[in-house]
Amino acid sequence: MLVMTMTDFNWNGINFSVTDIGGGRLGEDIPRHAHAKGSYELHFITGGSGKLITDNKAYDLGARDFFITGEGIYHQQVADKADPVEDVFLMLQANDVKKATAIGAVFLSSRFCFLRDFDTTVAYEILKEFREKRPDFSSAISGLAIKLLTDITRAVLPDEFIGTINHINLNDRRFVLIEQAFLYSDDLTLTQLANTIGVCERQTQRLLKKYYGKSFREKKKECQENKCKF
Repeated sequence: MLVMTMTDFNWNGINFSVTDIGGGRLGEDIPRHAHAKGSYELHFITGGSGKLITDNKAYDLGARDFFITGEGIYHQQVADKADPVEDVFLMLQANDVKKATAIGAVFLSSRFCFLRDFDTTVAYEILKEFREKRPDFSSAISGLAIKLLTDITRAVLPDEFIGTINHINLNDRRFVLIEQAFLYSDDLTLTQLANTIGVCERQTQRLLKKYYGKSFREKKKECQENKCKF
């Protein structure tokens, strides 16, 4: 698949391409669809009203709402003809995730999230740079996108991980490997996961409790249920 790239940047060990930027009023419905592997669509609602519908929940949209629809997340939007949604959107493609840091892995695992009262200032700046195309605007967009991803990830960080996020150590790297294993392996076993992160099965269970508050079986069931909704 050929994807047109506006600019590339690296954030927390992940190589991203910006493939689309836009904004305006949504006066028509957007039919149900999902994005390709490694794609993340970021929507910042700046005014108006409408509805976002996923396979398991409907969300009323209003100013300062934010949502991500990543790979495999089926969704649609219903327009309010009387008061159309206004938004800024950014489409990112994660091209290389093998060197993702612990923080980067948190974003990669957030294939869907919905946040209220999210600051849209940086998103506005990205759209402005794109439309005005001043000298070296691609570098400006890359820098603003890095700031934006950091803000988003801070908002979605698991509570269990916040206490260790400023200490880049072996366990942080193991967190990355655990995230990627559950994300990309449909038939993952506890033994395979333990071998991947280089500890015994008992220690693996301890790490899962630390990061997620769940056992291996509970975490795997959660991931399988989420994948069934895509």
